[in-house]
Amino acid sequence: MKRRKQMMYLFTGFLFLCALAIAIMPLGNVLKDKTMLVMYCSGAAFWVGIIGTIYMALKINRSRKGSYRFNELFGNRKQLGLIHFFQNTEALIVDVAMIISLIALIIARLCSANLQVIYVIIAVFVFAFGMHCMLNGMNYKYINYSKYVKEQKKDE
Repeated sequence: MKRRKQMMYLFTGFLFLCALAIAIMPLGNVLKDKTMLVMYCSGAAFWVGIIGTIYMALKINRSRKGSYRFNELFGNRKQLGLIHFFQNTEALIVDVAMIISLIALIIARLCSANLQVIYVIIAVFVFAFGMHCMLNGMNYKYINYSKYVKEQKKDE
């Protein structure tokens, strides 16, 4: 259980790093005449975040497929997080944040908002979308499957 939680924390951390890099990209562009450090750091953070997020998602997925006990309970079920919504309380919060950030992005673009504001909204959307995909999918059930086993035993 502890290892599964650590994988989830790493996934979330890498995703947050990617979103943070997106949020500071305009700052790097503004400061490029003085120093290129912010631009290089945001670019490196973006790629480390993307690669780390993908790696952790694949590692969680591989661990889930290799878990005999989990597959015994949920082996036949398929649940792609991309197309499922509001599967649990955490997913509900993230899904609402994703929808609100998408609406805010459309409004900001229509109102010709400041570039920094648009990038922050994009960063929030990227983080919320990544968490949406994880929290609504079968991998999140794997991370918390001891909780689902307890709920299933209550129902019986």
